[in-house]
Amino acid sequence: MKLEIEKIIGLLKEEIKQINNLEEWKKIKAKFLSKSSFLNKLRSDLKNAKDKKELGQYVQYYLQNINAILYDKREQLEGKNIFTSENNILLAKNIPEIIIQSNDKGKIHPLTKISFIINQYFDNLNFNYVYGNEIEIEKFNFDLLNIPKNHPAREMQDTFYLLDENKLLRTHTTNITARKLYDDKSNLLKYYTIGTVYRNDDNDSTHSLQFNQLDFFMLSKSTSIAHFKYILSKLLEKIFGKDLEIRFRLSYFPFTEPSFEVDIGCFHCHKKGCSICKNSGWIEILGSGMISDEVLKLTDKDVNQMQGFAAGVGIERLAMIRFNVKDIRDFYLNNLKFLKNYDQKER
Repeated sequence: MKLEIEKIIGLLKEEIKQINNLEEWKKIKAKFLSKSSFLNKLRSDLKNAKDKKELGQYVQYYLQNINAILYDKREQLEGKNIFTSENNILLAKNIPEIIIQSNDKGKIHPLTKISFIINQYFDNLNFNYVYGNEIEIEKFNFDLLNIPKNHPAREMQDTFYLLDENKLLRTHTTNITARKLYDDKSNLLKYYTIGTVYRNDDNDSTHSLQFNQLDFFMLSKSTSIAHFKYILSKLLEKIFGKDLEIRFRLSYFPFTEPSFEVDIGCFHCHKKGCSICKNSGWIEILGSGMISDEVLKLTDKDVNQMQGFAAGVGIERLAMIRFNVKDIRDFYLNNLKFLKNYDQKER
């Protein structure tokens, strides 16, 4: 396995020498880190591996080396282009003037619209809303979620660390799950939160350095997978409609066991296959599962008495699917034409 990884690292070193701009760099990054790369094979093997620790070390070795080469090249390219790039907003000279007519009516932003639906749904179920820390410490962002130091899952999240190495910009709102599990000693916990998370990712049509995420969880003496499936299914029906088909697939997350990827039947093509569902008939929505015993132990919960579920999903992803938005950047650019007409494509 290590020899195979070394060959891939050598191939990257050769290919990276040939690129001269950030567009080419992005293509190289996609080739070595995307879902079709060797990394995805490693992660797939990790889900079913008997020795997860050993294979996890290979995943980490691959990520550390590939990321180091990529980011060294990116710094080199950005050093050349930072003052000359035509796309640099600080240097752009042709920023259009925005004129607002007195008779223009405002509309609810698509992300706010989705958030309103979520808030109403969980409030009706007596879940407690929690405002979360955007600046977090490793204990709640990683450690209590069964993601210790050197765990490969940390590499997957491309974290922004502050000058104090223990402080970071949270990579998921699951930090709230960790905090409430740790702090709340009640026999019934029902919490949800919506907030901004940060990851060192490219700004393109489907990725952003920051985005909004919903996290919710429930813990009690009698919580079951049946409760989880019902609550999640009804939430998705509220957002996408009652005729929705929902599919649960087994997956792997460090803080849940069993873990599930949740898909919905593509309502744009009625599962016949289109560009939105990548011709599969299904659209991947979120990750979820039953809170693992390891997390319960780390947060001082009795694993023989308590069990629960947790799930997290990007608000932008929900809005892009519901309103058929092709570019995530449309949510942030204050484009009045988009904001005025975004719901014309709503299902």
